Amino acid sequence: MSYQSIFHPELFKGQTFIVTGGGSGIGRCTAHELAALGARVALVGRKAEKVETVKAEIVEDGGIASAHVCDIREEESVKATVAAILEEHGG
Repeated sequence: MSYQSIFHPELFKGQTFIVTGGGSGIGRCTAHELAALGARVALVGRKAEKVETVKAEIVEDGGIASAHVCDIREEESVKATVAAILEEHGG
């Protein structure tokens, strides 16, 4: 799937973004846009299959993404997810 942007392709190169709701809708589109602009994207969502699907799409297009299952209403889940993202992508 090809995504084109009005911004420079390496605008976010070397940066990591956390996208909540990254498995569908606006979150999915935002993640694709960020990845197309060179960002590493940490996809966060409640359903593993959705964030894994978006991760696969981004990787197939040459981007870098990770998938994380988390319910942002649960504080301990959020802490664990942030720790996992930091470990995988750095600070």
